[in-house]
Amino acid sequence: MMQYFAEPAIHSWIDLDTLLRDYELGLVVVAGGDSETGSRTVQWVHSTDLTDPTPFLTPRTVLLTTGAQFKGTLGIRTAEAYVSRLVAAGTTALGVGVGIRWDRIPPTLVEACEKLALPLIRVPYDTPFIAITRAAARLIDAAVHAQNLDRIAQERAGTGSRPGSQSGSARRAGLDRAEAALATAVVRLLIAGRRDLAEEVAGPLFPRLPRGQVSVIALPGSPRELDLDALGDGSAAGVVDGRLLIICEPGQIPTAKRIARGIPGGLSERGSLDDLVELVAQADRALEHSLAQDRSGAGEAAGRVAASASRPSAANRIVEYRPAMHAGLLQLIGESQDARRRASGFLSPVRAHDRKHADEIERSLEAWLRHNGQLSPAAEELGIHRHTLRARIRTAASLLQRDIDSPDTRSELWTAMRIAAPPAGAQH
Repeated sequence: MMQYFAEPAIHSWIDLDTLLRDYELGLVVVAGGDSETGSRTVQWVHSTDLTDPTPFLTPRTVLLTTGAQFKGTLGIRTAEAYVSRLVAAGTTALGVGVGIRWDRIPPTLVEACEKLALPLIRVPYDTPFIAITRAAARLIDAAVHAQNLDRIAQERAGTGSRPGSQSGSARRAGLDRAEAALATAVVRLLIAGRRDLAEEVAGPLFPRLPRGQVSVIALPGSPRELDLDALGDGSAAGVVDGRLLIICEPGQIPTAKRIARGIPGGLSERGSLDDLVELVAQADRALEHSLAQDRSGAGEAAGRVAASASRPSAANRIVEYRPAMHAGLLQLIGESQDARRRASGFLSPVRAHDRKHADEIERSLEAWLRHNGQLSPAAEELGIHRHTLRARIRTAASLLQRDIDSPDTRSELWTAMRIAAPPAGAQH
């Protein structure tokens, strides 16, 4: 079923017929057309040979491909699956360049486009895709310029906005949404290693993209109040999978930190654009630590020298990535002063008993848990009889007033022993 997408609030688009009438391009609709094909909206032209390009597409796009992504003969099921994804993404039309992968467009692709009502355009061999992209950009710019002239003429004539036209704020909101979608597409392409396509999508709408050494900053959600325009050249920012990613050159990091002042975030190490997948993972890991510190009030532990170097101040809450962050969940929990305090409180009845009676309940518990609750190997390690160990485990259960056979109790005990400060007088 054909999906319908709302028209953009600002008329930064052209009709498909406007592009088709640029006869120097030699574009011809060969399938999927009807009486309304010419009035379809074109807001962008994008070329890719990805099997599934939809994560990088915005609605109202004319997609260009050579078909190189399809190996061997293109079957009807593969063709229909490909076309249906494009239709679901709101693609305006599909253009296929001939003479590169295919001498003529495969009949299965023609049939799929006809069946799913997606206009299929034949692109001649001597028409480069970049020429179509540039022509569309030129025509869209001309349309916007004409509208601006018309608006100015109305204002000078004192007529103001036409009845029923959208307000300036609505047009601005529409433009912001379109730019945000393109920004996200650019960031996704950079992460996917498609810098050439990222440059093409960015076009004149965005500053120069980052190059050379870069870092990634991850921020939670989509903070709309951030002045991302202040980043300028050498950066790219977009909301990907629910968090804001900023890819920037080293010189832009202070500006990015200033923009994100007061917001928890994670900053990766420096690397090349080829390392972006790893850098994003580092930024995400650092963001997790920043959010954990934010939830646990880690600022109370500012006196700890080991953590003070990486803990953000109240104004700057961006945590820099450290390899030690990969130590796992226990270390992440252990950085919380509240968690360590609770762990010590949980173990306090056992520790008080050991101090009073010179017993070794905690040590016995630790060995027993490390051996997955098996008495014989734990007792052998401790040098005691397994009946003695069983008695100590029962004593621990009585002191803790918990069911020692419960998996929840055992996991809490093990976590507490790993993150709590050692008992007084313990040997190191």
